[in-house]
Amino acid sequence: MPSLHFILVQLPDDAREAVLTAARAEFPTAEIIVGDASPSPANFFSQAECVLVVRAATEGTEPLNTDPEGAPLFPVVTLGAATSGCVDTVPPEAWTPRSLARVFRAALEQHALRVENHRLRGDLKTVARRFRHDVLTPISCINTGTCVLKIVPADETATIAEILQNIDASSAEISQLIERVSFVLRASAEPVKMHKVEMGEVLESVLAELEKEIQQASATVESPRLWPSVSGVPAWLQVIWRNLLQNALRHGGPAARIQLNGSIDGEAYRFTIADCGDGVDSTVIPLLFRPFEQLHSQHSPGLGLSLVHRLITLQGGSCGYTPREESGALFHFTLPRTSR
Repeated sequence: MPSLHFILVQLPDDAREAVLTAARAEFPTAEIIVGDASPSPANFFSQAECVLVVRAATEGTEPLNTDPEGAPLFPVVTLGAATSGCVDTVPPEAWTPRSLARVFRAALEQHALRVENHRLRGDLKTVARRFRHDVLTPISCINTGTCVLKIVPADETATIAEILQNIDASSAEISQLIERVSFVLRASAEPVKMHKVEMGEVLESVLAELEKEIQQASATVESPRLWPSVSGVPAWLQVIWRNLLQNALRHGGPAARIQLNGSIDGEAYRFTIADCGDGVDSTVIPLLFRPFEQLHSQHSPGLGLSLVHRLITLQGGSCGYTPREESGALFHFTLPRTSR
């Protein structure tokens, strides 16, 4: 579970004492911050789950509680008698540690449901719009190829072979699209228990699977001898590494040199995959790891990195891209060092 934070904003003294008592009793590991203003998406960390406690406003506006995509940012509990548009409003007679603890738990649960509902609705929109668009292109190619085959003379073997190759590539594209979409939806809809996984064994399996592709690209893959044990799902970790490695093989340039690494980064393990290709254009970087549920609203380079993003976040981690000082690309992801 991401770190939990309480942010207390402009609370009266009697309410603040009850809030502190309730928060410390029910959530002893949570961080409590006292401030004068509500957090905004720009100054609060997205990986934190927080309860924002404010006094019910009698004038002015409520704190912004959704990101630009409409996703809920954090649960809000208000204290006061005035009617509020926030999630919960607690009247003064209920400012007791026991009552507030119950409200905090309910607000967290309601917020989690709202986040899940927003993500699922986004998934449906992506499948309905983006999936339809992406699958129609290779289908059109197959239809065109079959029509041409009907009129090409049987002795034009080179032309026929080229058409069949295009049909085969389009079929493979459709199969990959269906497999990726179904995988991300299954992973999101079916809870999977995470357990101890030897990352070295996962990578060994993926590299063996991609051995032919690596040889065909004349690429070399450099990997440490020792890898940590992580808390995760083996099948998901294989998909993550496979997509990142295939991405490096496609864009790492001729005779690509791919470097894999893993290190400790605070409370997380950080894994990297670097190549010496041309890197990623700056205009494309913001779209690389666009969440799957947002793909319906804007074009992105493909589904592969969105699949990686979903699988990593489901395991409590994060992912990203960093331009290298020299030429090349550096993709990275983290996984928590302790199980969730």
